[in-house]
Amino acid sequence: MRREVRVAGFGGQGVVTMGTILAVAVGVHEDLEVAQTQSYGPEARGGACRSDVIISDEPIDYPKPLHLDLFIALSPAALKQYWAEVPEGKTLVLVDRTLITDVPAHDPPVIGIEATRIAEEEFKNRLVANMIMLGAMAALTGWVSLAALEKTIIERMPSGNLEKSRQALRRGFAIGASLKKEKAS
Repeated sequence: MRREVRVAGFGGQGVVTMGTILAVAVGVHEDLEVAQTQSYGPEARGGACRSDVIISDEPIDYPKPLHLDLFIALSPAALKQYWAEVPEGKTLVLVDRTLITDVPAHDPPVIGIEATRIAEEEFKNRLVANMIMLGAMAALTGWVSLAALEKTIIERMPSGNLEKSRQALRRGFAIGASLKKEKAS
């Protein structure tokens, strides 16, 4: 089993944090093989960035994605920049629907989650939108447990952001579980 994930957005959205938390959760707490790479521009905030995570139950021979299984876009520019690398018929696509309003047709259909709106309204902090998306991804795919993600957040997050991040992760997981249930029925 090899799973390839790309998270993309702009600097300041927590794209690299999301990829790192996913990689540590899977590699340390789920005992799977993992490789994580990241790319970002010179700007501290606002520049394009991405994080790629490869998850496998066997040693990873190439640490970059060849055929994405999951693409998470947190900004319109990221969606546009990486859309050509998203194959039809295979790749699950999640977008932050608060920021991305124009979504191309895709098979399977793109799943939109209003992560930034929820982060602002419910948590009074748009910076936890990434945790909402990470929780939703975990519930929708089943590739990583909520418990493994929470353990990683506890280990990695600064104490000032810890509780809101955990709550946002759980909120996202609930959204993802609800969407998965809808798809199944």
